[in-house]
Amino acid sequence: MKIFILLILALTASLLFTLFPGIVSQTLRIEAFGWVFETRQGAFLTALIILLAVVWLIRRIFSAILAGPSQLWHTLRMGGKKRREQRLREGVADMFNMRGDLGKKSLRKSRGILPKWASELLQTAIIPANEQSLPDPNQDPLNIALSASIATNPNATAKPDTVVRKAHLEAWLSAHPDAPLAISRLASLAEEEHDWKTAIRLLEQAWKQGQYSAASIKPRLAHAYTELAKEEVENRQHHLRKAQRLLPDSSEVVLALGEMHLANHDNDATQKLWFAHLERHNDFKVAAVLFNLLKTDALAAFRKLDKSNAARTYLPAKRWLQANLAHTAELGGLANEIMTRLLEEHASPEMLRSKADWHANAGEWEQASGYYQQLCDKKAGPEKNI
Repeated sequence: MKIFILLILALTASLLFTLFPGIVSQTLRIEAFGWVFETRQGAFLTALIILLAVVWLIRRIFSAILAGPSQLWHTLRMGGKKRREQRLREGVADMFNMRGDLGKKSLRKSRGILPKWASELLQTAIIPANEQSLPDPNQDPLNIALSASIATNPNATAKPDTVVRKAHLEAWLSAHPDAPLAISRLASLAEEEHDWKTAIRLLEQAWKQGQYSAASIKPRLAHAYTELAKEEVENRQHHLRKAQRLLPDSSEVVLALGEMHLANHDNDATQKLWFAHLERHNDFKVAAVLFNLLKTDALAAFRKLDKSNAARTYLPAKRWLQANLAHTAELGGLANEIMTRLLEEHASPEMLRSKADWHANAGEWEQASGYYQQLCDKKAGPEKNI
């Protein structure tokens, strides 16, 4: 018997007694099996309601005793289970829909439906990243992991500072050693702090766990090794060779290796490396750095390049290098011929800028402005399509 049914019966009886006071004093007579029971109707209804209430109370106490003393208060609670379940649904809906107080009030009123640990998880889930409290070692490990996951979410609009995020991640790994997501986020944090040794160790660990594909992890590892080479000059070659094995065609790695050779006064090794790279890749970054290296003796560099590659088809970046060397060597007609052909075939920003600069340096402002305008239009093109 539900308590609200008893309340409805009592309310109905009270209403009837108030509207029809004569009914209360009328006699009720019941005869059965030779027995005669006679009483007033008001007293009978009142006694019946009280009897039902006593039966309900006895049943609740009996079920509480069977459940154990610790469940006595829980069993005797007046709130219905369905009502608390509905409060739970409302609280979770408000949390998912980001409405009102995010379900805090409703979730408090739904206690008893979920285990304590699950209720704590729901309470933690509605706290924004920058308001998550610092990890407590005495907390439930699941709650520590959830809190840290929210606090270190890379997509959070308001992030805690790096010290707080690091504390959360360390607590997460303490509660759940080798947690792949915690390792991945700690690696990202190490990259953010430029702690390249730690970043390399964690990225390799995450890669072994299968968190990343080779295509996604290799550029990050190669970058970390390249940056570490700048810090540890004594191990520079070792780190750069590792980066080269990971990503042999990376502009960053190829440029760093070339700069290492330059630091060792081995210009030939640098030129050989960068020329070989331009044979295979249309890389204007490497072409621009190589041009700066060769422009002091542009004529000799142009002749050497033209002679050694006469029978080959250059990629645009290498042809751009050839044109700039020719222009610097004051071979204007040849430089313009190469660049004009390149602009007809490709018209990349690097080529437009070079052509515009040539005209500007010659005082040919009208022609220079035309090429600069094309350069601006080309750079603004993707934004117009958005």
